[in-house]
Amino acid sequence: MDYINRLINNCEIAKSSSPVNEFELMALTDLDKIKHAIYTIEEVGGDIESTFLLFSQYKKKKRRMCAKLNAPSQVMYVGSSTTGVRKRIEQHIGDGHKSTYAIHLKYWFTGKYKITIKQYDVTSDVLQIIEDDLSDQLKPAFGKRGGNNK
Repeated sequence: MDYINRLINNCEIAKSSSPVNEFELMALTDLDKIKHAIYTIEEVGGDIESTFLLFSQYKKKKRRMCAKLNAPSQVMYVGSSTTGVRKRIEQHIGDGHKSTYAIHLKYWFTGKYKITIKQYDVTSDVLQIIEDDLSDQLKPAFGKRGGNNK
């Protein structure tokens, strides 16, 4: 029962947590000192159906490890990091290793996107619950729905 009690407690903490900082990313250097954060990558303008098709076609080429396909959505991806957000964002932009699961934007996407950072001061377990909830609400086009595989 210890696991269940910890999970319930973490869920209560997650329910009452708010970001200590939230901003739209303008430069990667803005992320240099941020460890615990959730980020969303959203398409700005464009056609979500076409974007979904483009990523699906790119994924089939198997040149890089790509995030899971879900369904067309303005929100392309929801993720988190507890070790440093900058590296993870770089991977999604396309500056990471080809074997890292990401959306690798520079290899297939020519549209506009914005990245929103929500910085939290919580444990990794609580951050994962918050990410899972946000992903459930926003229904991103790509990526697994949270590390807890709910």
